[in-house]
Amino acid sequence: MTKDNTLNWFSISNCSQLRFSYRLMAVSVEGGKTEGKDYNTSFNNAIKHMASVTRGVVSEAWYDHKKYIAVRSDAELCAITLVGTPLDVYLEPVEQVFQFDPEDRSYENMALAVRFLENAIEFQLKRKKGLWSGGNNSFLKKNPTSNSVDIQTDIYQGFKYRVHQQNGEFFVCVDLAYRYADKNTLTEILKTLPKEQWAGYVLGQSFLYLNGDEWYTVKGSAIGGKIGEQPFTKDDFSGTIYDYITTKGLYANAAEPPKLSKDSLTFYHTYTKDSDKKMEGAADLAKPITLAEDGLHRLSINQPHRRFASAEFFVQKYFQNFSFAGIKLAIATVPFIQQCRIIDFPALKYANGHILDPYQAASGVHGAELYLFPKRRRKFTYDYGLLNEDEYMSQYIFVPDTMPFAMQKSIKYYFNRAMMQLDKTFRGFELMTYPMKQRPFAEKVCREFEAMVNAKQLNGSYGLFVLPQLEGNNWFSQNLHKLVKKELFDTINLKCISEKSLKRYMRSAMDARGAKIYDVPDHKMQDFKSYQVNTLFKYLVVNRKWPYALAKNLNYDLYIGIDAHEFYAGFCFLFKNGEKIVFDIEKTAKKAGNTFRTEKVNSGLIRDKIVEVLSRHLDAGEEFPKSIVVLRDGTSWGEEQKALMAAIDKLREDGKIDQSEVKLAVLDVAKSSAIPIRAAVPDQNNMLDNADAGTVVPIREGKECYIFNTGFPYKIPGSSNPIRVSLAWGDIDFDKAVDDVFAMTQLNFTAPDRASSLPLPLKLIDLIIRDVAHEYTYANVQAKEYKLLQDTMEE
Repeated sequence: MTKDNTLNWFSISNCSQLRFSYRLMAVSVEGGKTEGKDYNTSFNNAIKHMASVTRGVVSEAWYDHKKYIAVRSDAELCAITLVGTPLDVYLEPVEQVFQFDPEDRSYENMALAVRFLENAIEFQLKRKKGLWSGGNNSFLKKNPTSNSVDIQTDIYQGFKYRVHQQNGEFFVCVDLAYRYADKNTLTEILKTLPKEQWAGYVLGQSFLYLNGDEWYTVKGSAIGGKIGEQPFTKDDFSGTIYDYITTKGLYANAAEPPKLSKDSLTFYHTYTKDSDKKMEGAADLAKPITLAEDGLHRLSINQPHRRFASAEFFVQKYFQNFSFAGIKLAIATVPFIQQCRIIDFPALKYANGHILDPYQAASGVHGAELYLFPKRRRKFTYDYGLLNEDEYMSQYIFVPDTMPFAMQKSIKYYFNRAMMQLDKTFRGFELMTYPMKQRPFAEKVCREFEAMVNAKQLNGSYGLFVLPQLEGNNWFSQNLHKLVKKELFDTINLKCISEKSLKRYMRSAMDARGAKIYDVPDHKMQDFKSYQVNTLFKYLVVNRKWPYALAKNLNYDLYIGIDAHEFYAGFCFLFKNGEKIVFDIEKTAKKAGNTFRTEKVNSGLIRDKIVEVLSRHLDAGEEFPKSIVVLRDGTSWGEEQKALMAAIDKLREDGKIDQSEVKLAVLDVAKSSAIPIRAAVPDQNNMLDNADAGTVVPIREGKECYIFNTGFPYKIPGSSNPIRVSLAWGDIDFDKAVDDVFAMTQLNFTAPDRASSLPLPLKLIDLIIRDVAHEYTYANVQAKEYKLLQDTMEE
């Protein structure tokens, strides 16, 4: 099935006329490497270096089957060696000046034009009055939205854009963007903080810097003395920072400069988080940028018709009259319409062979009741039970010994009842208290809980862990949550719930005999049941219990999800239709210089995990998969490809498998993308609504596409975000793999009536790995808690 979709793409109709010149820098990487993780990192760092030294556009470029760095033709170039990035890179300018050929529609040539076009548009947008740059191709209006009037945060609305090419045609892709900044300046905020906390507050924090009429985002570094007293020298200027700002800087020529006092503290900052060059500024001119918390995010949700209308407005107002290489760009003011394929929903298999066909209807009309599919997925689970009938291990509810016994009994009653409704084979929870005498120290409470688990030989069991509520303490419960999940990850399998949340529903009362009880009043029961269901579906995953699988096998036999977070690697193996799922987490080795955000999974670790799981699979008498596809969350760097081939070689060497061909591939799957794509279709009233779930927007035929998996029949607030799927390596039918990816997004075990943003192997990893992929350990939590307690006592 296909359907016309409106995309937030605005055509550049005269790109065939474009001509521009550029020069190339030859790139030689240490050891002659041309692929792999270190090569890619080194090449990308070389691109960043060239952008810095040329102060202009740079791009990856191909010439004579080799990869170069392209820069503007008038850039002053010289040979240079970049040491240890992580590999040494030698850059040498090519003397020839090259001309862009619009007739060459190869992907590499078009990508070069995209980068140069984007840079030209960004340059001109930065000179538009009333806009400020939010970074990453986003621009915001300087006037906050009306939603900001009664809150402490200014909400700035604007747009983000990217240039996109498809089959040699160029488009500007425009979507809405929001930024959130504190109404108070940094000066006003520092007045509320003890001086010893200033450095910690500023370092690494994003700020909106109001440099006269020029506004932009920066990263905070440090706080210095008063700008009216702080000496400053630059070029032929010598004076104070205040003097420079008011006479020489951008602030000096502003039409409406913000208020600035000589007593403002010096605000040291960098333009990017990786920059070593610190700039001097004024705390009076900086406002902290805040994250979009749930309350703020709700204020910026837009339905598709409003989103597209706003995108059209921004294109009409800001994207006309642009020029590039002496030619005025002809950018359309109405969005592009493209016919898109829609993938069918898969049928699902439940316990005892029950099949849910999403297109079956009582009326006999195919697809007439598709709108009921989300609710029916949950209903079938309650009607037929869980797919895998493995016996439950010992199950507990761990409660703090400070909780009233009557409340403990009620928690056990309500969760036993809810769990038995979900799975009639469930035998019930056993109640167990853990000591709280070491409160408010989460580290000590967790150690005592661990000692109790070991003493009572509860290793390997499962349980709900009730986090205690300490009045007036906001950090104890969070610290304890992080610790029990991470430090006891290999000891006991836990799902945390909070005493604070339970008290929102439960009330204390007296029964007929005058005894104290806790119950849930009728007016809160529906919300409480929803809370329980959401909790218990996640708890089933902790127990490795799956409510359903696909009714038919996928096109490829085995999908292996791989993701890495903060020195932990997650692996999830989904065989055939998803009835057999294996997942595991491994700690990766920390390398010198790596941060919690930059660790990658090396090929050796991936190879060993594949060999281990598939060896067990074969030893159990199972058939070896004839096709294996790795799903990499985000971007793969060649490690997965090497690991797959090495794993097959190892299994053959060990005599586990013969020489029969095994199809191998790597797919990159990302929840976000550089291209802010949206798609919509007209509803019954001819207003734009979200694209149907299963809509595929092709980008590169057989290589890359977007899948919208949260449209009809699912109901979501706002507009659908797609996932990007690209073939990183391998020889498989890409469309069949895309169909499989969509089918796996319909296996949403934690919320069966909702759409999932990721295919199941990556979703499960994301769910499990977040429990351990953080910095909370016994040692650093102990240090943090002693520091917090010390600060509290000093106040």
